[in-house]
Amino acid sequence: MAEITAAASNKRRRVAADGAACLPLLRCLSDLPIEPLSHVASFLAAPSQSIFAIALAGKDDHFIPNESSQKIITGSEWDTLDFGDIEKELAARLSDENIDAILRCVDAVNKLKMLRLTNLNITGVGLEPLRGSRIIEKIDLSLVGEHQSPVLKPEPPISCDAVIPILDSIIVEGSALKHLQFPRKWREKGCAESVFHQFLLRYKEMLDDRDDIRCLKCSREERVHAVELDSYNYATQKCSCIACSKQYCYECEEEDGTYSIYMCYKCERCYCSACETMYSCELCGEEYCKDCAQADVLGMSVTNSYAAIV
Repeated sequence: MAEITAAASNKRRRVAADGAACLPLLRCLSDLPIEPLSHVASFLAAPSQSIFAIALAGKDDHFIPNESSQKIITGSEWDTLDFGDIEKELAARLSDENIDAILRCVDAVNKLKMLRLTNLNITGVGLEPLRGSRIIEKIDLSLVGEHQSPVLKPEPPISCDAVIPILDSIIVEGSALKHLQFPRKWREKGCAESVFHQFLLRYKEMLDDRDDIRCLKCSREERVHAVELDSYNYATQKCSCIACSKQYCYECEEEDGTYSIYMCYKCERCYCSACETMYSCELCGEEYCKDCAQADVLGMSVTNSYAAIV
């Protein structure tokens, strides 16, 4: 019996050795056929797809596409890129060099319409591939996800000096840009001489030059502030819904006496009544979007301190 077992074992080793000799030598993941790699990538969130494509190209920065990386990104629309779609810990570890490579990988300047820097911890120099974009419509620089407070401690490193020149290259004639959500730390101290405030003036001028900046209810242009420049709600587009980009003034009311648009006190985003249900706190009178209201209610263990207003 022992002799039979030994002979069988030797045969298996010979078959395995012969089979191995027929297989191609795989030194890295990119040596695999592209078809299974593309299939795997199709199940990944958009940021993860681009990171996968960059890994197949063999470099984290100065992205140079190869056949495998091109196949990975081909077929996706790439009109929206939200880093909130990946794990928070992974997003926080991405550097400016990584973001630069990702934006180049997906040809962001020619394809991307909405960018959200959710959970990133960057200075902003990695946004360089967006320079001169004529199709991007919304950029969320707040570094937090929807229905999250923009107050971050410690303050994030995102820099006006790095980002404003890139934004300036976008807000020119023919730009499709409709909405900018700025980091809270930029909005806290308004100064007329600052680089940020001077950019706000240029951005506001671009928006004001458009014929479609008017209240959808009363059609009056003078009631819609493209960008707030006073100390209250400074550097926000409080007359524009962040979800649908429609504009409403703060004087027109709905049939039930509520306004058509509100700014959430917690996440500091503006929503129209068609896109978001808003709630008013019976204790302080501030307005909250539905998800922020529910989060605060759970946090305070109170279930009746909010009353719906729209």
